[in-house]
Amino acid sequence: MSSDPIDLDRERNRRASPDPEHVRYDDFGRPLYEFTCSYSRDGKRWGTTVWAYSMADAESRARAMRSNLTVEGQLFSTIPL
Repeated sequence: MSSDPIDLDRERNRRASPDPEHVRYDDFGRPLYEFTCSYSRDGKRWGTTVWAYSMADAESRARAMRSNLTVEGQLFSTIPL
């Protein structure tokens, strides 16, 4: 057993943060977070995600999608970096 004290503030902050797979960084090092979005179609609930800097940014992106979202094509594979 370790005798080192636990930094409760650091632990609380760590647990309040998103898991690493839900955070990306833009070209300037600013964090982008993954937000969930949902919509109704044919009596069913569907969902998708959007990457944004904040909740306000995610809501702004959703408004933009409502006004001009276009399907560009189907994805077939992902090429690892």
